[in-house]
Amino acid sequence: MAKLSVHGDDPTLKSILEVLPSDPEREWRKGEAKAGGRVHLDSGFEVIIAHAPKSQVLPSRIRSYLAECRSRGVTFTMPRIVAELQLELHGDDTRDAPFDLTLADMQHLTEMGISLSIVTLPAA
Repeated sequence: MAKLSVHGDDPTLKSILEVLPSDPEREWRKGEAKAGGRVHLDSGFEVIIAHAPKSQVLPSRIRSYLAECRSRGVTFTMPRIVAELQLELHGDDTRDAPFDLTLADMQHLTEMGISLSIVTLPAA
């Protein structure tokens, strides 16, 4: 699974959501309660970019989604905005083929202001 998590100030988030290629799966507002009795320190949203049974499909879906974002003028380099691409891989997802991101992929993430987080879960 590939998920884009973005948080920051409300006006900038609103402008991003207006042109984002898909609707968020989850949204929250600054001050809203979250697990453990704490509150969100800023507003944010999460968007599922791709969900695939095999990890080798994810890079092309991520590329397509980010290309659509770029064509719409979406960027996450504005002040007070933090964007993270979260990849969740299961131990058996990469058995048949590896999960590969190219240098160009990494450069696009950097240019768009997106950090990368990879979580590997044990095989089922």
